Amino acid sequence: MSSGRPRTGRQLSELLYLCGGGRAALPAGPETSVVPDDRHGRVRAVVSSLGPRGAVQVDGTTCGSAALVVTAAAGDHDLARRLTNPGAFDLAQLAVKAASTRRALAGLRWPGALGTPPWSAAQVARYGDLTYTHRLVVDSRPSQSLPLIDLAVAWARSGVPVPLYTGGDTMTGLVTAVPRHVVVLTSPDGHALEVYEPSSGRLHPVDEDGLRTGGGRRPAYGGWSHITWVLLPAGPQRARG
Repeated sequence: MSSGRPRTGRQLSELLYLCGGGRAALPAGPETSVVPDDRHGRVRAVVSSLGPRGAVQVDGTTCGSAALVVTAAAGDHDLARRLTNPGAFDLAQLAVKAASTRRALAGLRWPGALGTPPWSAAQVARYGDLTYTHRLVVDSRPSQSLPLIDLAVAWARSGVPVPLYTGGDTMTGLVTAVPRHVVVLTSPDGHALEVYEPSSGRLHPVDEDGLRTGGGRRPAYGGWSHITWVLLPAGPQRARG
């Protein structure tokens, strides 16, 4: 008899986990007692300031760059203001893509057609003085994935944007089993959750339970079905000596 659950294939994150990846310790969660009053809603403010189509990724390979620019701008009022200049958001995406792919492949340039890999996105991701780390998500293994999703939700509700990589699985071919798109989880008020999705430039409401499960294609995920990787705050940026 059928269990009633949707049949899914494997993701790259699951294959990496089976090979020993994805078992690093969880990073720390947010200090929710010291959340600034004006932190919530900053991603929404940045997206709104760019206009109806202004928050759209510049091409098919810059979803990660757009997500990183919006994340940075949410924590930097001066950057957010500069992005409202004509063409500034597009130029910022291209600059971030260049910086995040320059040495992403064992010290060599990552192929531009493949976008930005999670490990190099984490190296350039910033929100105010916070830096980020990355963790793969295996949503077929709740003991591995749920603590990561819980951390992502906690950070978003604390006012800190959380970039998420999304993709499909092997049911629709090997090429869909890798991370394919990047969105940003955020909260406008410390309770509700929404996602900035760069291919549309829109904010989509999401619910906490839905984030915990894979399944059908979702507009909030750019048409993909799974969360495959997450960038989580790792601590304050260290000053360079």
